[in-house]
This record gives sequence, structure tokens and C-alpha cells, in this order.
Amino acid sequence: MKTNQNQKIKELSRDKFLTPDECAKLCSAPKQNKLLGIRDYAILKVFLNCGLRKTELINLKVSDFQEQNGTHWLIVHSKGGDIEEQDIMNQNTINAIWRYLKRAGHADKQDEPLFQPIGHKLETQSKKLNRRSIDFMIKKYTQNAKIYKNVHAHTLRHTFGTELQTIVGDIKVTQKAMRHKSLSSTLIYLHTNRQRVRKGLAQLNL
Repeated sequence: MKTNQNQKIKELSRDKFLTPDECAKLCSAPKQNKLLGIRDYAILKVFLNCGLRKTELINLKVSDFQEQNGTHWLIVHSKGGDIEEQDIMNQNTINAIWRYLKRAGHADKQDEPLFQPIGHKLETQSKKLNRRSIDFMIKKYTQNAKIYKNVHAHTLRHTFGTELQTIVGDIKVTQKAMRHKSLSSTLIYLHTNRQRVRKGLAQLNL
């Protein structure tokens, strides 16, 4: 892959994504004895394991959560009006969505938003969450989990990209999963490979 000599790969600072331990703490924060906690847990799992943008999650309909022969995916309405399929391979995420839908009672209402407001007046006629409510939710659980980072929806998306690139080590795969049109947008996730290189160099004893 050729780049201009003056172009440097921008690395994500460590406060721009969560570690696996921090992800576990965050997802443990919602109290799942009530519908609100069940919904919020499902939302966090979708952000972390599917890499959705905030608006993409808000715009999901029940019909966008699809399954065939045991395979699950989301129909994601991306930036620029593109519609793409995002596979869900994490079984805990799949279970969390199903549990929420069954408890919320709108699993068969295909045209309704997948994730809806709970416990207060509907925010819009379409029963959608709004961007502010998502921000508030993530901030609340970040504080409850004692994670001392400025975490928002895009932090969770960065976490998805970081972990995926660490696992697969293929920037083109990460680009596809992130739904980036340009590879340059995905290059920030190469910082995970650089960490591996440094670890390997430190272990060399020739």
C-alpha cells in the first residue's frame, strides 16, 4: 500500500477506544431486571459488536434485524443513503436483541423502530430514540462502570474497529466491516498492528 511520504498514519490515542476489560465493565452496568436495562444492554452490545454509528442505530427498524438458517444480520442505512448488511456474529448480542424485543412487545411490528424510548413520553411520533438520549445513556453507564474516559457512541465504534483489526490483521476486512468507502478512513486502526510489532521486537533475542 503506497502512501505519500508526507502522509503519516494517524494513531488513535488510548482514550478514543475501550479495552476488552472496559467493555466488560460497561456492559455489566445496565441492571437487567427491568426493561430499560435490557434495552440498554442490547444497544451497547450492538455498538460494540457491529460498529454502528449513532444515527444508524437510531434508524434501525424491527425489520432490519434479520435471520435465516441461524445467521443474523442488520440492514444498516449508512451515510450517503447506502444500505448495507452487517452480520452479527456475537451470540450474546443476538440473544440480547431477541430478549429485548420479546420483553418490549414489538417483535412483530416490523415497521417500528428497533430500539424505542422507555418510561417516558415518546420522543417523536415514530417512537425513535434521539441522539441526546443515546449520549446520556452511554455517559451514565460509563460513570457507573468507573471508566475514566470521555466515552460516546463513536468511542464504541472505534473500539469495534480496533478489536477487529487486532484479530484479523487485514485492513481491507476492517474497512468492509466499518463500511468505509475510503481506505484512508480505516488506516487509524493500524495502530493495533504497530503495538503488536513493538511487542514482537521487544521479545526478539537474536
